[in-house]
Amino acid sequence: MKQRIRRIWLALCMAVCLFTLAGCSAAADTAETIDPQIEMAMQSGSQQYLDLFNQMDDASIEQALATSVKNKDTVMENALKSWDSIKDDLGAFVSSETAVVTKGDDGYIARMNTVYEKRAMEFTLIADEDLSKVETISFSPVYTTGEKMAKAGMNTLMGMGVVFVVLIFISWLISMFKYISVFEAKMKAKKNAAAPAPAAPTAPAPPRALFRPLQQHRLRQQLRLRRRTLPMIQNSFP
Repeated sequence: MKQRIRRIWLALCMAVCLFTLAGCSAAADTAETIDPQIEMAMQSGSQQYLDLFNQMDDASIEQALATSVKNKDTVMENALKSWDSIKDDLGAFVSSETAVVTKGDDGYIARMNTVYEKRAMEFTLIADEDLSKVETISFSPVYTTGEKMAKAGMNTLMGMGVVFVVLIFISWLISMFKYISVFEAKMKAKKNAAAPAPAAPTAPAPPRALFRPLQQHRLRQQLRLRRRTLPMIQNSFP
C-alpha cells in the first residue's frame, strides 16, 4: 500500500516537472520568434520617444498637444496629456534600461524601466505588426504604499464632500417649496387688485313708442276742452 502511494506521488511530481519544462520551452520559443531587427527597432523607437518626452517643457507640450488635436492623432494626444499630469511627480530624468520587447496579440510591446529623481517609472510602447503605426504610449509611475493610501484617502474625501454638498443643496431646495405657495398667493392678489371693477349696469331707457299713445290722448283732451270753452267765451260778450 505504501509503495503504491509512493509511486502515485512520484508520477505526479514527474507530471508537474514535465508541464513546467513545457511551459518554459514554449516561452523560449515565443521569445525566439521575434526578429532581431524588429527587436532593435522597437528598442530604438521606445528610447527615442522617451527622450522626446524628457526634453519637452510646458510650452512644447502645449504646442505638441495642439498639433496632435489638429491632426486627430489620439495616441499622441493621450500620451501628452498623461505625461503632463505625471511629469511633476517624476522629477528630473536619471537613467533608463534597455527595453524588453515581447510579441502581443496585435503587434509588439516594448517595456522600459526608467529612473527619475523622485521615483521609478515603466514606459510602454505598443506598435502594430508592421511597425508602421504606434498603437499605445503609456507611463506607469511607481508610487509607494503611503502615497497610494494618501491618494485613495484624498479621492474618498473629495467624493464624500461632493455628496454632502449635493445633499445640502437638495435639502435647501426642498425647504424653499413652502415659499412657492406664498409667492403664488401674492401674485394672484396683485392680479386681482390690478383688474378694474365691473361697471354697474345702467337702466335701459324706456322706448318712445310707449309714450306716443299717452301724448296723443292728452292732445285730444286739450282739443276737446278748447272746443267746449270757446263757445262759452263768445256767448259771454254782447
